[in-house]
Amino acid sequence: MKRHTIIILLLATVAVGLNAQQLTLDSCLALARNNNTTLANAALEVEAAKEVKKQVFTKYFPQVSANAAGYYAFDPLIELTINDIDNPSIRGLLSTLYGLYGQDLGLDSKVTFLHKGVVAGVTAMQPVFMGGQIVNGNRLAQLGVEAAEYKQQLAEDELLLQTEESYWLIVSLREKRRTILEVQGLLDTLYRDVKGACAAGLITRNDLLKVTLKQNEMEQNLLKVNNSITLATMALCQSIGIPYNPNLMPADTLSTQTDELMSLHRESTEAVNGRTESKLLELNDRAEELKRKMIIGETLPHILVGATYGYGNLLEKDTWNGAVMATITVPISQWGETSHKLKEQKLKQQEAANSRRDLTEKMALQTQQAWNELQESYHQTLLADKAVETARDNMTVCHHNYMAGLISISELLEAQVLYRQAVDQSNDYRIAYRVALTKYRQFTR
Repeated sequence: MKRHTIIILLLATVAVGLNAQQLTLDSCLALARNNNTTLANAALEVEAAKEVKKQVFTKYFPQVSANAAGYYAFDPLIELTINDIDNPSIRGLLSTLYGLYGQDLGLDSKVTFLHKGVVAGVTAMQPVFMGGQIVNGNRLAQLGVEAAEYKQQLAEDELLLQTEESYWLIVSLREKRRTILEVQGLLDTLYRDVKGACAAGLITRNDLLKVTLKQNEMEQNLLKVNNSITLATMALCQSIGIPYNPNLMPADTLSTQTDELMSLHRESTEAVNGRTESKLLELNDRAEELKRKMIIGETLPHILVGATYGYGNLLEKDTWNGAVMATITVPISQWGETSHKLKEQKLKQQEAANSRRDLTEKMALQTQQAWNELQESYHQTLLADKAVETARDNMTVCHHNYMAGLISISELLEAQVLYRQAVDQSNDYRIAYRVALTKYRQFTR
């Protein structure tokens, strides 16, 4: 039976190993860039901004339109007879002539106009001067493309930071699980020793109960860690755009990078000037200035030239004709309204300048804070490593002392708890260091 159980466990281990998907941090970041929905939408926004730019660019070219119309009146719109002539002499002469010769010549006693007709034509209007609105509109569209690209970069930075946090969280949780399993192994050994001592009457059942309770506590902690690993793995798979795999295994380990720390430091002001957020703020200032020029363009003359050519048949006679034209529009009544628009835009420009100055100062503080957190997390990892060594040595000494009868079971269990806490804290500090390192790199690249 034992042999069969061992075989089943080995087969289960092999099956898990075959299904395991081992990923490095770099491969996760690459998958996130290629598969994440947020980045895909950011790329679509860039393409949409480019289409807007192409759309505005068409304003440089002639606007061509074609139109056609036709009508049929139940009664002619204009109908004239000899009796409609006001001059009596002419009316009488025409009446006499029509009476003598009209019917023989097949002439009608009345003349009709606009009974039916068709008109069609093509018109082209070329803007010559529009107060700079077309030029500035195209410049605004170009700023829109650049802003969309910067926002795409910010979305990528945020996604990569989130992906790295999820990745190192899984690494940390697996390390915590390994620590719990290690402590469980120690508790199992201790349980057997205490159970034997209790059976021999060397210790009371209270000591055995304390070990049992600690075993139950470790079992609960293991369940919580396993559930946390499941959630963290699902979050990572969602970020990098792959199906959920419960056997996903991070290939990297938690380690500090001491050789990179001091070489990364940059002055806060210098770092802020190179940040994507600063470039977006600069674009916003330029956009507000272009909007001001667009408003001024509303008050300037608008000049267009054009040509038209068409066909007409209004008097039951085919006619082809063309014409050239020029229009000059000078808005006069809008000057008062535009002056208020300019004042409003000036206030918006001042608001944008104030926001830029305020956010620049905040980004400098944010960069300095990120550097402080990086230094602190690095030193915390060094201290935590020493604490782990101390806690491990203390646990070993306590175990020997307990076996020698120098300390109680409670003291030994407390030493094991302190060891586990030291290891967990060390892993947490290492994750904080990795995240702080990534964040500072993004702020200072």
